[in-house]
Amino acid sequence: MISLPFAQRENIGFQYVLDALKPCSPYGEELVRELKPFAPGQKAELQRQLQNIQRVLTVLEAEAIDSGKKPRREAPVCDLPEMQAEMDRLRAALEQSEGCQKALDKLLLVFMTVKNVRPTAVKCREAALNEIELFELKRFLLKCDEMLPLFNEIQPILQLEGISLKDTSAALDLLDPEKNRVASFYIADGYSQTLRALRKEKRALEEQIRPLPDGEEKEALQAQRSRVAAEEEHEEMRIRGELSEGLRPYIDDMLHNMVAIADIDLTVEKACLALRYGGTMPVFTESTLDMTDMVNPQIADAVAGRGKTFTPVSIALEKGATVITGANMGGKSVALKTIALNILLIQCGFFPFAKKASAPLFDGMYIISEDLENIDRGLSSFGGEMVRFNQVVRQMSEGFVFIMLDEFARGTNPDEGAAIVQAVTQYLNDKNAVTVLATHYDNVAQKGSAHYQVIGLKDLDVDKLQAEIAARGGDVGVELISQHMNYGLYRVEGRQDCPRDALNICRLLGMNREILEMVEKNYDR
Repeated sequence: MISLPFAQRENIGFQYVLDALKPCSPYGEELVRELKPFAPGQKAELQRQLQNIQRVLTVLEAEAIDSGKKPRREAPVCDLPEMQAEMDRLRAALEQSEGCQKALDKLLLVFMTVKNVRPTAVKCREAALNEIELFELKRFLLKCDEMLPLFNEIQPILQLEGISLKDTSAALDLLDPEKNRVASFYIADGYSQTLRALRKEKRALEEQIRPLPDGEEKEALQAQRSRVAAEEEHEEMRIRGELSEGLRPYIDDMLHNMVAIADIDLTVEKACLALRYGGTMPVFTESTLDMTDMVNPQIADAVAGRGKTFTPVSIALEKGATVITGANMGGKSVALKTIALNILLIQCGFFPFAKKASAPLFDGMYIISEDLENIDRGLSSFGGEMVRFNQVVRQMSEGFVFIMLDEFARGTNPDEGAAIVQAVTQYLNDKNAVTVLATHYDNVAQKGSAHYQVIGLKDLDVDKLQAEIAARGGDVGVELISQHMNYGLYRVEGRQDCPRDALNICRLLGMNREILEMVEKNYDR
């Protein structure tokens, strides 16, 4: 089972995605808090959720077009023929029914006014409810009465799978026998002839008591009123017990509606994120992973805040160890985080943020990064990595897993680190796992099954950029290099010399020429 610590979920940007969800209902909020990755054996339920997201996304796209609004990123076309046909059907249905979009918006507005009465409904199974609790259930049932016609309007078009709302009007009638459909509740006289008589007697006694001066007659009437009030309270308690018992056959339907509200609410929120960041319906595979133009919202939003654009990441992974190389400021970690995020999104029932995506379902997911390991235990960063890696090796037998290693063993000396990473890569290359690791060590890529290189400054005219830095002053060098750095990946076929981005960066930032010449000689050895 996939279970990443909070620090790792936060580091790859998954918590940022969860925080971007804004469910309308408390049931939707509860579902977000309980969100867990799907296991491979739960694929059918995962596909149901993803198909429902696609159907809602089609409505949101149509609404955005009608209102003249454009999402930040164009939503990709679905790559599944059967789903594309379903989207075409839905678009045609939407053209003939303007009411679907409006009904969905109204339904979400009703969700915003719903309170979480699940504990009250569960209590009703075993015990009599008090007047406040009966009011809570009546208010929820009134909201269900509002939702049902709206859901019945959108459902023939959206055809959301596995979602339905139950008609709970019979339960509402128990709490609103006069069918006023007002959001208030009290034990009305109409519930019992005995109650009506007792309340009439109590009012009469109160009218007699009011004008009397203090004395024996007044005290006698007050005692009589107290007796009648006690009988009234006992009768109200009996009625509340009867109402609670009468509601019990409908509790399952109420709880069903709470689940449906949460499902619809979270589906809409996931579709909104897919529209905003360009999510796509994933295609499931047995073992290969292939994603085109992936985006990491946390990093993309941070970059956009500085007036820049996130470079999408594309990669194809298979069983074995895929090695990513590049300069230290070349974006290897960004690529790893983006890959891990989008894998986790799929496993949790989200659309991955990519133009195209195909992926397997993993039994486990493991991330090893120096910054997130066991330094707080008093271990060195290298020691923390080793402890975690040993745990992963022991857990790998649990099934088909995804493993990510970010600059593994960089906390030790370079010679030992290189030897360790080469051995780890060779070991993982033969396991029932998809592994991707970023490293700056030489001679690691040939131990893996595939090699990707950060494009970095590969296609850049270094002399031209050096002249630009010189013209604008050396202090802006790092900023200019960052602007020209290409953080995308390309697949390296065959053996390729180590890229010289670090050397080029030293040159661009004005390193002493004599030192540069020494560095170049060391490169050539």
